[in-house]
Amino acid sequence: MAHRDNPEFLSASTIKGDKVVNTAGEDLGKIEELMIDVDDGRIAYAALSFGGFLGMGNKLFAIPWQALKLRLHEHTFLLDIPKETLERAEGFDKDNWPVADREWLSDTYTYYGYQPYWQRREEERTEIRSEVGAERLSRESASENPVFLSADSIKGNKVVNRDGNDIGKIDEIMIDLQDGNVAYAAVSHGGILGIGSKLFAIPWKAFSLRIRDNAFILDIPEETFDKAEGFDKSHWPLTRQELSGTFTHYGFEPYWQAAAVGAGVSAGVMGETEAEKMSRMERERKGLVKTDEELKARQERERLEGLKETQEEKISRLEQERMERERQTETERERLSRLEKEQMELENQSRVEKEKLAGLEKELQESIRLEETEKVSRLEKEVNLLQGQEQSRREKLAQLESERARVGKLEETEKERLARLEKERMEAERREESEKERLARLEKERMEAERKVETEQERLARLEKERTEAEKRHETEKERLAGLGTGGVMAAKGAETGYAKMARTEGIEGREGPEFLSASTIKGNKVVNTAGEDLGKIEELMIDLDEGRIGYAVLSFGGFLGLGDKLFSIPWNSLSLRVHEHSFVLDVPKETLEKAEGFDKDNWPVTTREGLWQTYNYYGHEPYWQREATERTGLPGEIGSERVSGKDVTAGRESPEFLSAGTIKGDKVINTEGEDLGKIEELMIDLDDGRVGYAVLSFGGFLGMGDKLFAIPWKALSLKVHEHAFVLNIPKDVLKDAEGFDKDRWPLTRDSLSRTYTYYGYQPYWQKRETAEVTGVTEETAESPREREPARMERRAESESHGQLKTAEEKMAQQDKERIKRMEETETDKEKLERLERERTVAERREKKYQ
Repeated sequence: MAHRDNPEFLSASTIKGDKVVNTAGEDLGKIEELMIDVDDGRIAYAALSFGGFLGMGNKLFAIPWQALKLRLHEHTFLLDIPKETLERAEGFDKDNWPVADREWLSDTYTYYGYQPYWQRREEERTEIRSEVGAERLSRESASENPVFLSADSIKGNKVVNRDGNDIGKIDEIMIDLQDGNVAYAAVSHGGILGIGSKLFAIPWKAFSLRIRDNAFILDIPEETFDKAEGFDKSHWPLTRQELSGTFTHYGFEPYWQAAAVGAGVSAGVMGETEAEKMSRMERERKGLVKTDEELKARQERERLEGLKETQEEKISRLEQERMERERQTETERERLSRLEKEQMELENQSRVEKEKLAGLEKELQESIRLEETEKVSRLEKEVNLLQGQEQSRREKLAQLESERARVGKLEETEKERLARLEKERMEAERREESEKERLARLEKERMEAERKVETEQERLARLEKERTEAEKRHETEKERLAGLGTGGVMAAKGAETGYAKMARTEGIEGREGPEFLSASTIKGNKVVNTAGEDLGKIEELMIDLDEGRIGYAVLSFGGFLGLGDKLFSIPWNSLSLRVHEHSFVLDVPKETLEKAEGFDKDNWPVTTREGLWQTYNYYGHEPYWQREATERTGLPGEIGSERVSGKDVTAGRESPEFLSAGTIKGDKVINTEGEDLGKIEELMIDLDDGRVGYAVLSFGGFLGMGDKLFAIPWKALSLKVHEHAFVLNIPKDVLKDAEGFDKDRWPLTRDSLSRTYTYYGYQPYWQKRETAEVTGVTEETAESPREREPARMERRAESESHGQLKTAEEKMAQQDKERIKRMEETETDKEKLERLERERTVAERREKKYQ
């Protein structure tokens, strides 16, 4: 009896892939696919791949469903067909399925000894097909639809109603194991119904295929669906009893009942003569139909009358098929006779082969006897070889043992080294603590220096008062100096100033590129020599924080030099830009570069001006801080004092003298109250003299100035080392009213930058230099003749009050002399010539500068 552990239905997906065995339990293969007859709603054939002991390769074989019997608990199907029948069967390629129709399938059924189900149904069935049923499906699809479809191709197909509205899709096809009928299609409703996660069992007769839309039409009223009772995915209808109510709900008679009724009617009708049958059918037509059973009987009789006309045609076709089978039987007999003759020939050949094998056996025994002697000799050689190999392995093991002992010693040494390193780490930590204490002491000294600065400011105020009194005392002298011919001198200087300004302006208007470039643009640019040979590229720009200019450029030399992983410090004035080539020219002899002392990429030196002085001197350039000191004083001999002063100022400083442009970029900017203003976006470099033309700031923080950028003079910024920030000493109201620039339109000339400097109250640095070059007077001494004398007297008073500084200058000058003397005593002739050549180059450049 059917129940859930012994179901009458299985899904096509469950059956697909099941193993197929013969009556002896031998593995034949597996079920690859089930092909569904779209008209009849049943399995036309199962596609099997024969492996196992048959081993038929990549072929597939069409097998009638009636030939397969399920062994439920073994998950296998029994195929009771002789082995030789299977071996002679004609299959088809897996990648080239035949265009199957019933005529093609009829030959397959006949080959395996089964009557095609459609012929048996036409002889026995009694069911009257409704217009909604399979007759309509066959009529609609005869011209365009295929006869058979695979179960896989049906699964997932869309289901629509007559109006083309989406109802859902076919999730599974359930197969009746008894007769191979499609018991029902499991439809998941979506579309216009939207009934959720339920599945619904739909009789196959309710579907009609519309091949052009790749969909099945389901002609059932919507209200019928609304009242339909679905089932959960975990509880499928698996017996005919469970499914019977579903068929009735949708207005269809269960196919198994129709088959049973058909069998009974057929039995009753076959015993009657034609006259008796016509008389009985007439009586039944005239009788009253009072019950459902009588109605069904009348429908059956009407259907039998419709089938009467086709019986003779069927009988004629069956007779033709019988004659065709007799011809096939005759052909099979002839084939068997031919096979018997072939068997006799094969037996004769087998006898000859046996005699030949006997002769070969004798020869084999003789060869075996001869090979035994050779085998013994060969085995002795192999034993000797194995003994030699064993001796080599023993020696190798001894060597590995000694190596292990050596490694153990090395491990002990490594442990001792690690212990020593641990001690050194602890010592470094103690030194770090000492360094922290030293920094705290330096902080106290800085505060003391600030107090001294305040005292110095008071002293300067006092000197200002004295200067005013000196002006009053020398009023007569001033009038006398004003009476001299200063008018002509100043006119000449004014003309010279105008000429210089005109020349500078014309130079700007006639140049090919911008006057400023960002540090990020310069970084990575190629460096070539005067012959155009590739030397390397610019890795970084180091900024002098006090002067606001490039202290030196860091180059990596590759190209034809190939100096490896070293980096080299190069004075900025050694480089000249080629705008259109995006490269810089380094006019330094090749041998000088090859002898230059570089530094490792992972270990940059802590550079000071004193250390950088040697780099400038090596490449034959005067350090910019000495040159500027000379320009301010007009006395080249006072370079030493300027350096001493700078050294005294930086001796106690906490901040470095130089920082890379990449380090500065992105640093936070705050005001004097510590409020966050924004950050440094870029540094713009003046290509003429290597100064930081301006810093590009983006103001966020409490200002919130949007997407604008702002050009800020370098002198307006001061570094706070421990906070990794720069202090901007400009009032808030000045910053809020400042005119910024768009990110796509940066100031690239001095003329466009001049207004920015003036707005923030700073004199452009290039105007200071022009004043010094034309008038011979620096910013500190650029005064009228009436004011020059009191200023000179004030400087003299200051110099007299700085006797200590003068002493320091003398000490430094003495140290320079001693250093030069030591260098002259220890240097070789070649080094001396090189030093003299560099000093001569510096002297020539100075001479050109002051001509």
